[in-house]
Amino acid sequence: MDVQVGSALRLADWVRKSVEMTAEEWASVNSDYSLRKQLHDNCQTLLRDAYERGDRSALTCLHDALAFIYEQDFSVADVRRVDCEMQPVLRDIAATLEQGILKHESQSISEEMIGNYPSDGAEYVRWLKKLISNHPCSTHPFYHTFLGKADAADLKYFLAQETNLDPRFDDILALMQVGVQGGPKMEIANNYYDEMGNGRPEQVHSHIFKRTLDDVGVDEQYVRDNVLLDGRISGNISACLALYRRHYYKAIGYFGVTEYLAPRRSKYFVTAWRRNGLPESGAVYHEMHIKIDAGHARGWFDNVVVPLIDKDPKIGREIALGAVIRLNSSTRYLNALMASLEARNEVRPVA
Repeated sequence: MDVQVGSALRLADWVRKSVEMTAEEWASVNSDYSLRKQLHDNCQTLLRDAYERGDRSALTCLHDALAFIYEQDFSVADVRRVDCEMQPVLRDIAATLEQGILKHESQSISEEMIGNYPSDGAEYVRWLKKLISNHPCSTHPFYHTFLGKADAADLKYFLAQETNLDPRFDDILALMQVGVQGGPKMEIANNYYDEMGNGRPEQVHSHIFKRTLDDVGVDEQYVRDNVLLDGRISGNISACLALYRRHYYKAIGYFGVTEYLAPRRSKYFVTAWRRNGLPESGAVYHEMHIKIDAGHARGWFDNVVVPLIDKDPKIGREIALGAVIRLNSSTRYLNALMASLEARNEVRPVA
């Protein structure tokens, strides 16, 4: 296989093709520091073009490359490829891109917004909830307005975007338990066990979410053809914060927002689903999250966030940073989703 990289905009293609390499080819690539430098330089070029020059092609390329690497991280290896050591190179690429992405996300957040927090755990949670509720994302018009007029095609398109997180949320919760002890671990474990249907295979949340997708015809090809860049970005940030232990505190804030906002958002979705007369089986996933996630949000704040702050208040900045990264990236995603749906509806033939 040709292992040359080419231009920076070919990075995603190189990553995608790299999994076809043999163990011997991977060994050669891992020891080829000239090639690895070229890959690093291409990552830096993409980051500069995407975030300093506003080049959407570069932004798409870097997130396509990162998404493909995460697919490997969240998959079990093919037994025929267990001797292929891909981590040195793919981790180099991912780490470089992740550092640039998180730097960009953090630069848009003022220290005043995340730095002036209480040092007491219970007071901190009240402060954090207020921070979330005061953010525009908390009452985004996609849920409060657009879903009120959405038709079945709109809901299908929306669900395709939601595959950036929901199908792997159980794996994310499993990863977030690594190295955690005591009450916080039990809280995350309880959340995880709910995701796993409390031991009942037919109640596993990812299985129920798949049923919702099936009810409106969302398959892998439809997702590939329709996924928005901002949806992919949200999925990549979620994966990054869950996978690497140094981002654990940011992940607590990030996914705390997810749990806190899910119930009210699910209510709007269920109303839209039933208004369109879609199969009742497809409403189960979101309806169950109206109640379940309300409890998980309370447990997340009381049993994970409070002990962390009481143990070391400096953690509060990291939790708040993760929360605002989630709020900001979700706002961009929902803005892009609503704009895309409105544009699609303008050109859709009238029945």
